[in-house]
Amino acid sequence: MKRQIAKGLTMLMLVVGLAFASASVANGQTGRQVKADIPFDFIVGDKTLHSGQYQVLKQTQAGEALAVRSADGKDSMIRLTSSAGDAGDMRTKLVFHRYGSTYFLSQVWINGEGRQFPKTKQERAAERELKAIAAYRGETKPVYEVVELIAKAR
Repeated sequence: MKRQIAKGLTMLMLVVGLAFASASVANGQTGRQVKADIPFDFIVGDKTLHSGQYQVLKQTQAGEALAVRSADGKDSMIRLTSSAGDAGDMRTKLVFHRYGSTYFLSQVWINGEGRQFPKTKQERAAERELKAIAAYRGETKPVYEVVELIAKAR
């Protein structure tokens, strides 16, 4: 029962987020835009996006929803985010978590303001698996590598 309620609330939040995203696009409100050339395939939510040039666009005024779109229009995804805080560093960048050869988009920073994507089931599973392997080997290093790509804010 609890699982059904949680699933229903998650769907409701997704629908409300997409409604806000649609409303802002309909009003011509694009907000800040980031452009980056990503040299590897990566995962956003439950979708794998292929390497290439991408735009990340704020879909709401405060940036809670971000759209990730390829320059050729073949790949796109809209996801809700949370604040990752403010940094003293004013660079615009994309932050990925790399588990082996799999990359997950984790954060988007625009002029020092960060937005964080929630970890997906797939990322949490990769993290658990690599932690188990590291514990078996007696290693204490982090299970993922942080990869930062500098981007252009427009």
